[in-house]
Amino acid sequence: MMRMARPTLVLAPAKEPAFSKVGGNPELPPNLAWPDDGGRPRTFVAQIDLAAVRSCGGPEWLPFTGRLYAFVDEMRYGFADLVRVISVDEPFGPAVAPPPRIGGRADRRLAAAFPERRIAFVSYTSLPSLDWLGIDLSELDLSEEELDALAEAPDAPFGDELQHRIGGYPSEIQDEQMAISCELMRRGLPPEYEGTEITPPIERASKQWRLLLQVDSDPALKMNWGDGGRLYVFIREKDALAGDFSRTVTISQTY
Repeated sequence: MMRMARPTLVLAPAKEPAFSKVGGNPELPPNLAWPDDGGRPRTFVAQIDLAAVRSCGGPEWLPFTGRLYAFVDEMRYGFADLVRVISVDEPFGPAVAPPPRIGGRADRRLAAAFPERRIAFVSYTSLPSLDWLGIDLSELDLSEEELDALAEAPDAPFGDELQHRIGGYPSEIQDEQMAISCELMRRGLPPEYEGTEITPPIERASKQWRLLLQVDSDPALKMNWGDGGRLYVFIREKDALAGDFSRTVTISQTY
């Protein structure tokens, strides 16, 4: 676990406001339309300045410049596109209020779904969980106390802090090999527990998946994913290096 440690950035409240934020309304470029699904506007979650991420020690597989906008459609739980990530290089504009649904009053003013919090990036060390490593606990000759210590190690650096994060490893709530799940979802295959065989090509391909964004339930921002759960947005490293954020996969877990 220690050998495979990776840096991760916690999205902490900013002392000096900057572009990056969680909640509020997005500061979209003038030519970028608010994303929707069949006339149902998605809900804005976060906007991220990639230059700030890289300057704070963010993942090397992210571009040095540009901005990301994340929108969720809570009608899409269980689908890979639960969160849609939009990458742009154009200058951003003023904050834009969400549009009404198709068929709604065009002049209706809509408030942001979540209160706004401007953020800064604080570097931590992230460890892979036993699930991420695919460890078979039955093969480990360890006591219950030792197993508990291993299970708790990935969350230990964060204490009781909320875990809005970029990069590193996910902090799983439920037992799941998320990299495998991402590869199955991207291929349109049923999950492993429904009988999909994890072949060597699937296992090899799963090693490309990286945690792009983890969004926690946050009472202060009135964010609640399921029952106090989390959203995990993943991207393949080769896609991120190419600046292609159109094929992310989102996994949700709850308590």
